[in-house]
Amino acid sequence: MLVERTAQIIIDWDDELARTLRVFTEIQNEISPVCFNNGEPLSALSLHKKVYHKVKGRLNAQMTCTAIRLTAGAYFSAKHNGHKITKPFRFKKPRALFLVGKRGRDADFRKDGKLSIWTVGGRKKLSYSIPKYFKQYFERAVLIDLR
Repeated sequence: MLVERTAQIIIDWDDELARTLRVFTEIQNEISPVCFNNGEPLSALSLHKKVYHKVKGRLNAQMTCTAIRLTAGAYFSAKHNGHKITKPFRFKKPRALFLVGKRGRDADFRKDGKLSIWTVGGRKKLSYSIPKYFKQYFERAVLIDLR
């Protein structure tokens, strides 16, 4: 049986990457009222159809779709867990989900020890480190998605 693990990494500070996180969060906040839909949240597909053309071009297409999916997912999760949704969600902390390797082209780990990652300012190669807790998984990994 193959087990996949998600590991957090520490990335060196980069202004363009920080700006990318802010733009991702701005898009989520912009589309959140549409997803709220008067307390009857839209599905990811319905939300995508309503907002994609309004927000496209600020991130790459894949990250724009990810922002839409994560926004709809936040509403789905809240509703599924029995929370009353009385107003649109506000995403406060700048964040983004970068799809890595076979699943996406947002970022990938290079054999030279760098992380190649898409930002609003273009592709960057950044240094990263693996926290001590996650090193055990890297040391025992059968496959690591490196290019």
